[in-house]
Amino acid sequence: MSEHPAIIGTHLNIYIFENNRTLNLEPITLTRPAFDVRCGAFTFIERLNFLLPNENIHFFVRPGLEEITKETFPGNSVNSSTVDEGIWLLGNALWSAEDIDSIMNQPGTLFYNNKTLIGANLSKEAGQAWLQAGGPVENDFKSDDDKKEISSNVVEYLWEAVALTNQQIEKDKQFFSEFSTPETEAILINTENILAHKSATIYPGAIVDASQGPVIIANDTVVKPLSYLEGPLYLGENCVVEPMTQIKGGCSIGPVCKLGGEINSVIMQGWSNKSHDGHLGDAYLGQWVNLGAGTVISNLKNNYSDINVIVNGVMTNTGLKHVGCFMGDHVKTAIGTRFNTGTVIGTGSNVVFNGFPPKSIPPFSWCVDGKVRSVRWESFLETAKIVKSHRGLELSAVEKSLLDSIYRRKKT
Repeated sequence: MSEHPAIIGTHLNIYIFENNRTLNLEPITLTRPAFDVRCGAFTFIERLNFLLPNENIHFFVRPGLEEITKETFPGNSVNSSTVDEGIWLLGNALWSAEDIDSIMNQPGTLFYNNKTLIGANLSKEAGQAWLQAGGPVENDFKSDDDKKEISSNVVEYLWEAVALTNQQIEKDKQFFSEFSTPETEAILINTENILAHKSATIYPGAIVDASQGPVIIANDTVVKPLSYLEGPLYLGENCVVEPMTQIKGGCSIGPVCKLGGEINSVIMQGWSNKSHDGHLGDAYLGQWVNLGAGTVISNLKNNYSDINVIVNGVMTNTGLKHVGCFMGDHVKTAIGTRFNTGTVIGTGSNVVFNGFPPKSIPPFSWCVDGKVRSVRWESFLETAKIVKSHRGLELSAVEKSLLDSIYRRKKT
């Protein structure tokens, strides 16, 4: 991938923080910090690492995510008790190089987008005072410093990540200058907008249509015959697209996913399977999700009205006509499962339902025969270990502890 448009390294301290509205991104942020959410071709932190390759990056996250953040990002400090002069950046913002450069050049200034503090250039004393007042996870920075508005979008809700993915893939294309038009006998439409790693395989009979936006295919991904890919689309590394699959515009697929059926306007965090027939649209799936054959998600109401979603216990109007579902990590669905518009399925849930399940399913729920009860912890744990072992991975003690804490909170 290209290093452009990275900001020239100044060896500043960069503090990436969560704010006190992070759980608006649940269920995805129950198991990861907000800066590890995906939008466009990257997670927020992946994009920042491209923009700031030579800086000292530190993280401030919710206390319950401190250990998993340390395990996931072992090279970065997490929730340090002291800070120095530096740049503070909200983790769930779609940062541009221009906005970061502007922050770097304006000491003692706070930066907002639509009344949300998303950046600051703070002295050591100001940063330390913020920590002593509870820090960014608990409180916005309060100061009489200069305040300015900047344009980098904040992703407050998962449906915003889905809606912004189209335009963000267009912007992220600049980071893939080392990718090139694939050599293949597949049908390619608008070839200059199709970028693939040299190790990707696109079989004859596949159709790749980049007339509406770029199609980016990462290393070791396989696109099988008779599949249809439409941009804007990012396909992460080691994915498999099964024959007859339709992947329509606005999709960002993380690494090691199996894909089948009809998929449009979908973000998949990675390591998940939607490999059978069935519709998945305007949705966000976490890691280690498996959708049974024939799973279908509604993303449009019959009366074309705005769709409401229950977020953090609050019914929230999305202002959108198309909203599918949001699934946390380790969610499983049975064959033929159907979901209504705007359904939220919590971490570790298993859905086996003849009709439509509830629109808000708590973490670790067992939905079967029209009833919802808690899954058995040991049974869930055993399945999670087996699923990860199939990918040559282990469920770490830190992961187990985090999942256990979510399970126990759900029981109370």
